[in-house]
Amino acid sequence: MKGFICSYPIYEFEGWTFEYSQAVAPWPLKKDGEPRKRAGDVFWAVFSRFAALSDKEKTKHRVGGGCTRF
Repeated sequence: MKGFICSYPIYEFEGWTFEYSQAVAPWPLKKDGEPRKRAGDVFWAVFSRFAALSDKEKTKHRVGGGCTRF
């Protein structure tokens, strides 16, 4: 059997790791990749700076996620 397994794109920016796509709101991740329980004011301030970047600049901060064929 062949197929794909997909996850949301993962970015690192200003010391924060988070998932973000047009389909879901951004959410910070722990070092082990699990979602944090809360996203506080510090994260939202960092994300607002990330959101202001061009798509080309955002791509430079992408570190994972997407689809993988198996």
